[in-house]
Amino acid sequence: MRIGFSTLPPERTSAAYTAAFATAAQYGDIVLIQRAPPWEEFLPGGRVSKETTDNTRYETALLDQYKGLKRFYAIDPTDGVVQRSRIANLPSSIDPQAGFADPALREAFTAYTAYVATNYKPDYLAIGVEINMLFERSPKQFDAFVSLYREAYAVAKAANPKGKVFPTFQLEDLEGTFGVTHLPRWNVLDSFRGQMDVLAISTYPFLGGVASVADIRPDYYSQLKERFAGEVMISEAGYASAPVEGQANVGSEEDQRAYLVRLLGDAEANGFSAVIWLTALDPSFATGSTAAAFKDIGLRKSDGSNKLAWDTWEEWARRPLK
Repeated sequence: MRIGFSTLPPERTSAAYTAAFATAAQYGDIVLIQRAPPWEEFLPGGRVSKETTDNTRYETALLDQYKGLKRFYAIDPTDGVVQRSRIANLPSSIDPQAGFADPALREAFTAYTAYVATNYKPDYLAIGVEINMLFERSPKQFDAFVSLYREAYAVAKAANPKGKVFPTFQLEDLEGTFGVTHLPRWNVLDSFRGQMDVLAISTYPFLGGVASVADIRPDYYSQLKERFAGEVMISEAGYASAPVEGQANVGSEEDQRAYLVRLLGDAEANGFSAVIWLTALDPSFATGSTAAAFKDIGLRKSDGSNKLAWDTWEEWARRPLK
């Protein structure tokens, strides 16, 4: 199976961002770029900015350097800071109550989907990230998004027929253990069946009431094969290597390594196509109530020194793809 990282860098510099692509290529087979749409540029009458154009040219040039690296682009329209209960960076011209039902926003979303599919030609394109969290927190917006997703899916397939298109789901929230506790919501997957090429799951057990790797159920990941008959991948994963502020859970380098061994082993045993760890290096800028939970998520420290889990990752990275 493929393993890889996102392009989240250890610090907010162009050099660190460039290095994130190189790290993904050296120690993996797939790289994830994830961002919210630049809504204003794709609204009716808008224009793609020089910043977006330059960034696209820069990123695609980097990707072209690494021929064997699979491309995964995630269009992320909801705000993770508030558990994805609202649209991220919503333009002032859009009524928040209308949100995904607003015709102008829908046009912007499908136009941006076409832009990404055409310019990046991703092997994997996620339209919506951890979208089940929106279902739980804003059902009307979720319903509007489902219909918008179906439009965007068709647009993406027309622009890049070989690419696989799907939303991603948050496992701990599907289980009902993330944030507001609730009954399992596996029925959310049904809204996308027939237009979902991959079951893609993000998973952060330490944010879902797991105090140690030993507490993770034996079927925690194997159950995914029962939920979907096609390709399954872990689109984001992570485990803290140090205690998380404000959480009862305790993180450590030993537990992070144990989790990585468990995750990769389960993914391989169940035939998953890929596992993406959120970031190779700790993001030094991760501060604040939400982001701080990810400040020790890397397998290496922000200065590049290795944690205990890094040897495990390197061992897997040396394995040939079958």
